[in-house]
Amino acid sequence: MPRFGIAARIAIIVVGALVVVQVLMLVAYITERRGAAPLGPFVPMLQRVAALAQLLEEVGPTQRELALRATTVSGFAPVYVTERPQMETPAYLGFAAARIRQLMGGPPDRFVALALIGGETVGLGRVERLRDLRGARLRLVVGLESGGYLDVLAGGDLTVRLLGLPVGLIAGILGFLVALAALFAVRRETRPLSDLAEVVERFGARLEPLEVPERGAPDVRLVIRAVNAMQARIAELVRMRTLVLGAISHDLRTYLTRLRLRLELLPPGPQVEKAQADLSGMQALVDDALAFARATFAPTQGERVDLCALARAEVEARLAEGGAVSLSGADAPLLVNGARGALARVLANLVGNALTYGTCADIALIDLGDEVELRVDDRGPGIAAAERASVFEPFYRVEPSRNRDSGGVGLGLTIVRQIVEGHGGEVVIDDRPGGGARLRVLLPKAGSADQAESAASTPAATAKRD
Repeated sequence: MPRFGIAARIAIIVVGALVVVQVLMLVAYITERRGAAPLGPFVPMLQRVAALAQLLEEVGPTQRELALRATTVSGFAPVYVTERPQMETPAYLGFAAARIRQLMGGPPDRFVALALIGGETVGLGRVERLRDLRGARLRLVVGLESGGYLDVLAGGDLTVRLLGLPVGLIAGILGFLVALAALFAVRRETRPLSDLAEVVERFGARLEPLEVPERGAPDVRLVIRAVNAMQARIAELVRMRTLVLGAISHDLRTYLTRLRLRLELLPPGPQVEKAQADLSGMQALVDDALAFARATFAPTQGERVDLCALARAEVEARLAEGGAVSLSGADAPLLVNGARGALARVLANLVGNALTYGTCADIALIDLGDEVELRVDDRGPGIAAAERASVFEPFYRVEPSRNRDSGGVGLGLTIVRQIVEGHGGEVVIDDRPGGGARLRVLLPKAGSADQAESAASTPAATAKRD
């Protein structure tokens, strides 16, 4: 069974895509930075300033203005001045001045000055915070050997363009916010499908229709409407089947009673005894068929039932009939929610099968925390693994031991499964150590059953709150 639902899968896809994109961007950024010069974003700008200064020294005054215009672009504005600007290079920009002198060559005392300009503030000093660089530009002044000075006002990587943070970081934050909103939207769209799945699962186990509110996309609403109609139709069909079987059973009992009375008036003989046996078999078939129909559609929520008390009552009744029955684990009460009569029928059918086919019935009650286990062991031939799924089918009998002559009509375990699944439990068939069959009935305890019922009704409750 898949572990993740549609909402979880969509969430994994969205988050995975975001993570992959962020990782790729990080790899690209690191690769680009590794290929850059050791001085980072300053290097291309410093190389450009040094090259322009060398060009101005080699061209004449007439070509100087043309070279300046040719190199002027957005974020790089060079001018030629004859007077030395009054500015000093701060210590934290000393490496940039040394780099320009290295690139240009010439005298080591060449005048080179740099300063950060931010808005109306000149000479920001040491930059301690990113927001201090908002709108900042770099001013570079280089003395020329031919006279005059190259004054460049440059921007670019120094400019923080949005809220004092790099644009890439802002884009990442916005991407995660958008993804989070998308996850909530996906969950809202897929919630009707999750509610529908819970209702269908509950209906399949208990045949109790629970209407799912129609909400969500148009196609989802159409599916919900169809499922609601299907639940109503199936429930009505099962209800009608129960009524028909009940009516047939009532009428058959009347005729069986008349036949039994007429047989009493006949003289004793072999044929009368065979007829009475046939009537007893017919009566058992009618009773089991009616019990199966009732178990299919009978309501399971009722009272808190003590399985220990039911087991003790069943053991006392069987011992009074001379049956080989034992009971263990029934000292403290073990409560489950359900119908007392239906659960008593489960216990009676299991014990009856064990006595019929295994000569004895060893009953054990085990507290598993959230569940209660009812275990019935016998010492018969057991049930082959290949037939364990089939024995729960109506009118199925394991041959040769479970045949029509020595057993019932094949509805005992079918009724057990219907009742147990209707109570939110399950029936498991195992091999008894030492030989024989072991039937285990697992039922949620009273507290767990309340929680399960609350969870089962959550879709409707959640929809009403929404």
